[in-house]
Amino acid sequence: MEKINQRKMEEELQKALAIAYVRPFCLENNLSLEKLHSQRFILSCNECAFAQPSDVKPNGLINDAETMPKVTLIIRYEDGQLKIEETEHTREFLV
Repeated sequence: MEKINQRKMEEELQKALAIAYVRPFCLENNLSLEKLHSQRFILSCNECAFAQPSDVKPNGLINDAETMPKVTLIIRYEDGQLKIEETEHTREFLV
């Protein structure tokens, strides 16, 4: 039997829960859930985000900014509530 990486499993579960939470928002705003599934999922203290990976090849610090993923959707926990926010990259990558 293959040993399951606990951290990887938790990350996948958290991403699945976040996608389930934003599903109605995406459907209401004509955003692609299929594209959202392929994006990176980033979780930090009181927020999580989906980000489009860059297709730019790193060249040391010369093009560091261009290699960074572009955040497309943010879920924040504020004032006891979850809030979904679009970014300047939402429509570019999720429509």
